Amino acid sequence: MRILLLLPLALFFSCKQSSNKTVSGPPTDHALAAEANKPNASNDKVYVTYVADTTNLSPEPETPIKLMLEGSFHKQEVWQGAEKKPWLAVFYENNRYYLRSTALSIHPAYDPVYDSDQEIEGSRVISGREVLSQDSSTVFFLTGLTKYTEGELDTVAFKRNIIPANRALRYTFKGKPYSISAYGDSVQLGKNEYSYRNYGWKVGGTKKGRRIEQILAEDAQFDESIYMLLWAGDLDRDGIPDLLIDISNHYNVSSIALFLSSMADKGKLYKQVALFQTIGC
Repeated sequence: MRILLLLPLALFFSCKQSSNKTVSGPPTDHALAAEANKPNASNDKVYVTYVADTTNLSPEPETPIKLMLEGSFHKQEVWQGAEKKPWLAVFYENNRYYLRSTALSIHPAYDPVYDSDQEIEGSRVISGREVLSQDSSTVFFLTGLTKYTEGELDTVAFKRNIIPANRALRYTFKGKPYSISAYGDSVQLGKNEYSYRNYGWKVGGTKKGRRIEQILAEDAQFDESIYMLLWAGDLDRDGIPDLLIDISNHYNVSSIALFLSSMADKGKLYKQVALFQTIGC
């Protein structure tokens, strides 16, 4: 088994500001306002009440499989009721990857981008969401995968996870060759400054003895961004490595997509089955 260099997948608020605040409350399903009283350092022991903002929450994604990462997010990035789902997680332990059932918790948290220090009727509203794993070695969460076997996962190791245009990443999995080829046009924006246009990834591999090539993702415009391969391994145990890719075309957005081989349409190698997206300011 080959091991992929572990990449930090935990995400945080997209636009970070200077703040020493660490505020969190009890677990919440976003449907109930959660309160946490925090004393200040004065001798008068004045208490400030923090109330979770539960307005304009995102609905559950309609995709059959859902993704989640550990980290701190804007409230609309974590869909309502997520902590009530039965979750699986990919873990990285002792230089190996494993799939097993797990639980996650979601807490209201101070969002340095959107939350202010002003009190409203004696309370301070916090709108962020903190997603926590019961295990410190979690790489990513998924729910809705119906056919799976818990245990160690076969994975693919890569020397790089970013592919310049007109270059290819080639690898072997269970004795079969695979490749991810990048294509696109390089555009000069200024002195020593370039960007891609019409950039995309095409994957090639073998399925049931047949060689297949398929475009995974492509975008016409890019703003200081490029696709990034985050993880590759056989989640569905069908002998073909599944792919977790950040397919964002903007520097201030993350679009983490899961591509599964077992759910691919006829004549295809993969199907995008889930997307976890974070937004900027």
